[in-house]
Amino acid sequence: MNSRQRGLTLIELMVAMALTVVLGLLLAALVNSWLQVRERLVTAERPSVLSFCLALESRFDGISLRQLYEQRLPLPLAWLDWQASLHQLQWTALSAWPPSAGTTRLQRQRLRYQPDTQQLALYSSDDLYATGTPRWVLREALAPVAQVQLSFRQGQRWLAYPSQIAAQPNLGVRIDFQYQGEPYVCTFALPDLRP
Repeated sequence: MNSRQRGLTLIELMVAMALTVVLGLLLAALVNSWLQVRERLVTAERPSVLSFCLALESRFDGISLRQLYEQRLPLPLAWLDWQASLHQLQWTALSAWPPSAGTTRLQRQRLRYQPDTQQLALYSSDDLYATGTPRWVLREALAPVAQVQLSFRQGQRWLAYPSQIAAQPNLGVRIDFQYQGEPYVCTFALPDLRP
């Protein structure tokens, strides 16, 4: 056989075909599982999971660092304020254009889990400089929800608490929960918050 002769042998061709079949099967399985997850999120009986996560995403997209006050006292300055004992996460964000006169685009946001009612709720408040306690308005709610767990992306890891250093903001927020007995995960990439 001439060493300059080029081409594929029958064995090489069969190996290439076998690899193509295996890759095709893996791709088909991946697409099938993606379609099942998408169907589960969009089905008529569970549209609330998708709408709840989209509402949260719009609030995280507009995250902003602001000094907040309650009862005329300044609160600690942080991008995300996770209060584990109260099962709530608070932050400040630009929301959609104000729905009525007298409100601002910059609002407090609160994600709160209430174990007694098994409700995960998103609230907002215009009271950035509250002289008392802020007035919260319910924006979205999801129930029945169980086993809610929040994680915060810092560097290459997901941690149980957000960074408390304003100059080192978190990269993302992840919420794991069970809705009507089925597991869900909502992951949000935060905008680049570095000064």
